[in-house]
Amino acid sequence: MANDITPIDPRRFGLESFAEILPRRDPIIGEDPGSFRDFHAAMMRSLAPMTPYEGVIAENLVAIEWELLQHRRMREAAMRKSLRGRVINAMLSRCGRAYEAKMDQHYEAHVKAGGDEDSWEAPFEFDEVAANALAEQLADRAISEDRDEQAAAYEEIAGMGLEPLDLMSDAYFEPLSVARKHDEKGQELERRRREVRRDYDLLQRVRPIEAEVIEG
Repeated sequence: MANDITPIDPRRFGLESFAEILPRRDPIIGEDPGSFRDFHAAMMRSLAPMTPYEGVIAENLVAIEWELLQHRRMREAAMRKSLRGRVINAMLSRCGRAYEAKMDQHYEAHVKAGGDEDSWEAPFEFDEVAANALAEQLADRAISEDRDEQAAAYEEIAGMGLEPLDLMSDAYFEPLSVARKHDEKGQELERRRREVRRDYDLLQRVRPIEAEVIEG
């Protein structure tokens, strides 16, 4: 019977553990430092593979779960980047309109004082540095973990004629949306996860009664 199979000793192959045959995974820029190592260790303890083949299938499951998590992170990062750009552009436009309104007032005062168009000069230039600082601050406050600060930022955004929920929707459905591409990849990974998990469950049903868990 399958449950009477004696587990293979890795020392027969010059190994302390069958985990040694698995390729080493190097970190990828953008991942939280050390996060994959901790995730991998926790997942392998949960899956508890007891044969070399179970170890390989478990590694596939861990890789799929990790990739799913990273696609969710990348999706959210893409959304934040798009939304941030929209908020910044809206604030810069607002600052530009405010500057133009002030210049119109100065020009009208100049004309009333007897001046003409040729002799008028703008009293000061548009301060791009200050406008960019205001825009960046608003974008930062819009994602603040302080609820009151975030709510105030939302009110300011709405005051510019933009609804935060509409901004999020526009960012998701914009042409060539990166966020939607990550969603599509996530759906593919979830299908693969179900298939691999089914194979792993089948292996577990016929595993030896007595065997040692292969440490990942």
